[in-house]
Amino acid sequence: MTSISPRKSKVPNILGDWDDVRFFLAVAKTGSFSAAATQLNTKQTTVGRRIQALERRLGAKLFDRHRHGMEVTPAARGVLVQAESMLSNATSIERHLAGLDREMSGVVRVAATEGLAAQWLVPRLTELRRMHSDILVQVIVGDQVLDLATRQADLAIRFFRPTSNQLVAARVGQFAMSIFAAPAYVEQYGMPQRLDDLRAHHIVDHTTLHSLPSMKPWSEVVEQSPNVVLRTNSSHSAIEAVKAAWGISVFPSYISKTANLVEVPIELNITRDIWLVSHEETNKGARIRAVIDYIREKFRQDEREWFSLPSSGRSMVAA
Repeated sequence: MTSISPRKSKVPNILGDWDDVRFFLAVAKTGSFSAAATQLNTKQTTVGRRIQALERRLGAKLFDRHRHGMEVTPAARGVLVQAESMLSNATSIERHLAGLDREMSGVVRVAATEGLAAQWLVPRLTELRRMHSDILVQVIVGDQVLDLATRQADLAIRFFRPTSNQLVAARVGQFAMSIFAAPAYVEQYGMPQRLDDLRAHHIVDHTTLHSLPSMKPWSEVVEQSPNVVLRTNSSHSAIEAVKAAWGISVFPSYISKTANLVEVPIELNITRDIWLVSHEETNKGARIRAVIDYIREKFRQDEREWFSLPSSGRSMVAA
C-alpha cells in the first residue's frame, strides 16, 4: 500500500496582530531597532524578535542592514503605505476612545525636556500622586518632538507653539536664557562682564542649543572659543559640569532655583515661551484632563517665581 507523504505546511502570509504593524513602522521610520525600541518604550531585543517573527509569518525579508542603519527592502516598501494607513486609522480610533475614557486610572504620558522634567516637573507630581494614586504618570524626557497624534505622548511641555490645528496649546510661562558659572569657578577665574571676555574663559558646550536660530550669539561664542572643555547633548551633564567648576555655560534662568550657580551679568536678550500642549481628541479623557489641569495649575502657582521675565526682559527676542 502506497502511503501518502504529508504535504509540507506553508508559512501563512498573515500579519498576525496590530502590534506587528507598529513594530514594522517604528523600525522603518527610525532606521534602527534601538531607536524603534525607544519610541515604543520597549527593549531592543524585543523589537528584533518581533520583526524576525513577522518576517517568518510573511515569508519575506522586511529590512536590510546597512552601515547607516536598517533599510526597508523592496518587498516591504510596497506595503509601507498601507501600513501607514493602518496606523493612521488605528490611532484615530485610539484618540477617539481616549477622549471618551472616564477612567481615573491608567497611564498618562508627559513629554518634557530633560532639565524642566528633573528640576521642576517631577518634584511637583507628589500631590498628584496623593490625589489620584491610580494614575501612573510616565515622564518622557528629551529634545525630540513626540507625535501626540499617534499617542507617543498624551501631553507635552514645549518651548514653541505648535502649528497643527489638532493640537491645543496654552502658554504657561516664559524664561530667559542666561549664562551661569559656579562660585568656585568665579573665585578662580573671575567674573566675565562682556561677551568679548568669554574668549578667555572655559566653555561647557550644550550642543542641542545650536539648532535654535535665536541662540546665535551664544553659538558664536562657542565657535570662537579656544577653551571649550566639554561638549554634550545632555542638559543634565552640562549643568553638572558647570557645578563642578569646569567652565561656564548657558541655561534657562530658572536653573538658579535648584543649582548653586551664579548668573553672569551678560545679557543674551533671549527668551523662550513655555507651552502645555495636548491633542483635541484625547484631552477630554478623565485622567489625561486631570493631569493637564494639575500641571497647568502648578505652572500658575510658580509663574511669578520661576517662569516670568523681569520688566527689563519683556522686549527680548523670543526663541
